[in-house]
Amino acid sequence: MPTELASLAAPVAPTPETNSPISRLTQDFDTFLTLLTTQLQNQDPLEPLDTERFTEQLVQFAGVEQSIQTNQNLEALIALQTASDTSTAISLVGRTATVDTDFNALGDEAAEWIYETPLSTESGTIQVFDASERVVAEFDIPGGGRNEFIWNGETASGDRAPDGLYRIVVNAVDANGEAVNADILSRGRVNAVSFDAGGAPLLEINGQQLALSELQRIENN
Repeated sequence: MPTELASLAAPVAPTPETNSPISRLTQDFDTFLTLLTTQLQNQDPLEPLDTERFTEQLVQFAGVEQSIQTNQNLEALIALQTASDTSTAISLVGRTATVDTDFNALGDEAAEWIYETPLSTESGTIQVFDASERVVAEFDIPGGGRNEFIWNGETASGDRAPDGLYRIVVNAVDANGEAVNADILSRGRVNAVSFDAGGAPLLEINGQQLALSELQRIENN
């Protein structure tokens, strides 16, 4: 009787080489090919493998092969994208960036933010929070639109806040006293580039590590 293909792959103890998806898929492909060849060699000449069943197995064979090629192509594309992102990130070192975060660092230079509220904004305040989520300073803001907020570190008591990370919250209302939303960005120099566990580049800006996707604007210094 014809030998049946019970499985595409026999159980294999996991190793660093077989843990990756492409390694497992390649192993499945090689096992499938071995089983299919063995089946053809050992089939009963008086009762050869059914054509329909053999065709189904060849389709499976082709599917596994295609999956391996697809995975290899995806890995190549990911590697190219990572290399491109790395090159882009390195070229930004030393330039001033506007990034999508409400955090910024106070140091030798003032901390800078950009915020935007609807034109219907009537009044509001900016609150500066420290790392312990305490309000250290508060300022009135003008009407709606896009504005800069530059903080030199002066606190509500008139002292200078210590260097470190701070964030701002914009509390604004319209003429009816209804709260309106505010978009907040921060500005700072790209000091260096680091990499996460997956090799993706991170921009080091004012004591923060930010992904390229957070980048909104780059300026020539």
